[in-house]
Amino acid sequence: MHSIRTHQVIDQMISFFRHMGIWHGQDAATVSQQRLKPVYFIYYVFFFASFLFGAVTKESLDESIFLAEVAIVILVLTTKFWMLLWKQKEIMELLNRICVFSIRDDEELAFFNDKVENLIKLVLVFGYATVGCVLGNSIFPFIGKEKRLIADIAFPLDWKNSEIGFWLAYFFFFIENILSFVAMVFGTAIIWYLLLHCSLRYKILGTDIRNMGRIVGKLKMTEKERQTIFYQDLLKTIKDHLHLRELIDELESFLSKLFLLQFATSAVCICSAIYCLAFDISVNFVQRLVQIYAFLYVIAELFMITYFGNEIKLYSSHLTYSLFECNWVEQPLATKKCILVFGEYLKRSHEVLIGKLYPLTLDTFVRILNSSYTLFNVLQNFKQ
Repeated sequence: MHSIRTHQVIDQMISFFRHMGIWHGQDAATVSQQRLKPVYFIYYVFFFASFLFGAVTKESLDESIFLAEVAIVILVLTTKFWMLLWKQKEIMELLNRICVFSIRDDEELAFFNDKVENLIKLVLVFGYATVGCVLGNSIFPFIGKEKRLIADIAFPLDWKNSEIGFWLAYFFFFIENILSFVAMVFGTAIIWYLLLHCSLRYKILGTDIRNMGRIVGKLKMTEKERQTIFYQDLLKTIKDHLHLRELIDELESFLSKLFLLQFATSAVCICSAIYCLAFDISVNFVQRLVQIYAFLYVIAELFMITYFGNEIKLYSSHLTYSLFECNWVEQPLATKKCILVFGEYLKRSHEVLIGKLYPLTLDTFVRILNSSYTLFNVLQNFKQ
């Protein structure tokens, strides 16, 4: 029996949240922490407003499309940031209930560790790329003779003609980039980590079902004792299956509104990103890199959540096959009846539904890509 705990990288993220004042420890939040949370959130809402008003007020269609695309991305990040600020208890409970469990089989342990480490490596690469993007945004204003921000955002002061206005807008933009990094990398990593564990726990449950009644070692036991052990394992796997479905339903309920917002906005974001890259509206190399990053981020974010949702459905659909791979033939009639009933229940795969309507599968990902392509054709015809 091997005990699984939360990965140290996720623990480091939680520790960072506490140092930053976003989260608190075991005790209740202090007065300063309670005051700091709305300040963080209101400050970040201004970031969304700066891009939104910039997109509305710009005369150039190309600039408006770029600013609108970033504003939509920031809207999703604002939702994530809000969840990080005020949903600490729910997130910690989900991490403790989904990511803390036991694995019996050594091969499944190796498979599990390999999958988790691959995800952590992906998160680290994603984090480094985001750091590079933030540094690019920070360095960009000082490239060239004229000081300017990477995006022509709306700001109360005239930052284009005023030195004080420029530095205030620069520090505003820089701090907002740091907060975006927290929501974009840390918030996203926790969501991916939870979804990965849900899919892997179905894979591990399938192995437990397949190994019901198997005894390690050469122990002399009567047929009756072997049947009793099998029946006890059967009851345990039924309880584990019900418990896992309950956990995934809780996670679905917790993330449903966020995923629904992503589904609703991803097609527009992908379409806008393709438009910006296809017609090369960027004024320099750094801005072009930011546009490429935004395009890859939206696609990767959408693909990862639908991929993990697809894995949950796939692994849960294999449980029926695992059930009939166990040693059910030598069991008494009463146990076989229980196996048949359990098998009928397992025929229904676990499909995560977003908004009670959209399945979290790769088919949804493909449909959103098709929608973005259709929108791009409309936008291209409008430009011509």
